[in-house]
Amino acid sequence: MKKFVFPVLILFMVFLSLSFVSSLQIEMNSNYSLGENVVAKVSGTFYTPLIKSNIYFYRGWSDTSFDPYNLNKIDGNYYISFSVPFEKIPGEYSIQLKGIKYYSGGVLSEENVTQNFSILDKKVFVEISPSFSMPDDYTYNLTLTNIETKKINIEYGLEGTAQKSVSLNDGEKKDVTVKVFGGSTLEKVLFTYNGETYPAFVYSSLDQIPIENQTYIDETGNKTNNTTYGNETNDTRSWWDIFWGIEEPKNNSINNETNGTQKNITILNESDNSEDKNQLDVCQENSFPICSGTTECDGTLVDGQAGQCCDGTCIEKETPSSTWKTFGWILIGIVAIFLIWFFKVKFSRTRMSPGGLFRK
Repeated sequence: MKKFVFPVLILFMVFLSLSFVSSLQIEMNSNYSLGENVVAKVSGTFYTPLIKSNIYFYRGWSDTSFDPYNLNKIDGNYYISFSVPFEKIPGEYSIQLKGIKYYSGGVLSEENVTQNFSILDKKVFVEISPSFSMPDDYTYNLTLTNIETKKINIEYGLEGTAQKSVSLNDGEKKDVTVKVFGGSTLEKVLFTYNGETYPAFVYSSLDQIPIENQTYIDETGNKTNNTTYGNETNDTRSWWDIFWGIEEPKNNSINNETNGTQKNITILNESDNSEDKNQLDVCQENSFPICSGTTECDGTLVDGQAGQCCDGTCIEKETPSSTWKTFGWILIGIVAIFLIWFFKVKFSRTRMSPGGLFRK
């Protein structure tokens, strides 16, 4: 009898723990300023997928809206994102999920799920758009609009990295370029002015991590970020200029500001292929020269990190002028040989007469 007590006790504890676990939760901040970006994370075990028609907003007991808002699914979780409109009345609000089926404590449930939040009687200093980004590349743009009635200098950057700076005049709108960490993580881009900080959220599903965002363990055992923004100067080139090398069409209402000109070098996350790296370094390892524009390789061209190098010797290219010069000297030589032959044959057939004249 005793040998059955322990398994039964284990099963009872598992059942008891499941009954106290809420398998559907809405995570968000408790309050927001007017114009602030909101991202609410919905996590749980859904029987049917969450769609926009399941999402309702309330002010107290009255229906309201936060259009436009987005719904994204990432790694099994849902993210509801929007920006608080400036015309919203400060007070108590809530998000409610209706008409959903999910598991709660191992039992299928259809109960509504509600999360309350407050809107403060306070405006942000800058409007940040979009509130939630899922870029396809390691760099992307965010649009800033100055809400203050004066010029402001904003510090910004990914959470945990060195900050950059951007200046905006009264009501001015600018684009700033941000580099993401990569590695399938949800990150915050923080914007700080006068002691206040507001976020924009970004999720990068790219597997690679830019080398400037790599972390490593230093000599003291601390985790250190490899970002080096200390000596960077502000670069006013836009995303278009950096990637395509040509000027972007002008827009009078938006000025582009890009800080930092580091080359976006990326490395593979934990699965880096050392064989490809060795192929790129073959020029340096074998001391193969790279031929300049006025020289050419008399051997085999090899692909390297800085371009094609020469497995042989770089020799001077033969220019068209030197070719014509050589041809001219050859022509002169042929004419000279012909003249020597002609006069030799001519004089060999003549003789001097007593009168001093040549005659046959």
